[in-house]
Amino acid sequence: MISALQLTVSDYIIFFAAIIGAMIVGLIAGRKEETSEDYFLAGKKLRWFAVAGSIFGSNVSANHMVGMMGVGFSIGFAQSHFEIGAIAGLLFLCYGFLPVYRKLNLYTLSEYLGKRYDDRSRVSYAIIMIIIMAFVQMVPALYIGSRTI
Repeated sequence: MISALQLTVSDYIIFFAAIIGAMIVGLIAGRKEETSEDYFLAGKKLRWFAVAGSIFGSNVSANHMVGMMGVGFSIGFAQSHFEIGAIAGLLFLCYGFLPVYRKLNLYTLSEYLGKRYDDRSRVSYAIIMIIIMAFVQMVPALYIGSRTI
């Protein structure tokens, strides 16, 4: 009998098929991109629901899938208030920052920092975000997710 926590051959096949499939789709779709505007903004050709799906897909990460589901399992419905609070943040982002980005024809926050200050601010921002992702988000997500197993 196979243990519930042991991966089987079919698990590995599905995992690697998903990774290879995503790579193939990315390579095929990436052939059409010629400029940074094509890469970051899809040539400004997407409709609103595609942009909303992209924002949602960017927001949902392993932190959500593992950590928050683990907390939700542990403490219940109260965990959903974290996501409800994100609505205000996303609205502020759309109505506060987005007009500035569009006016200056910017694609990323690091590009804004580079234009507003200098290239050192871009590098500092990248280093700070790597530290935040590694220690502030990933470690708690993995710990909380492991508590439910």
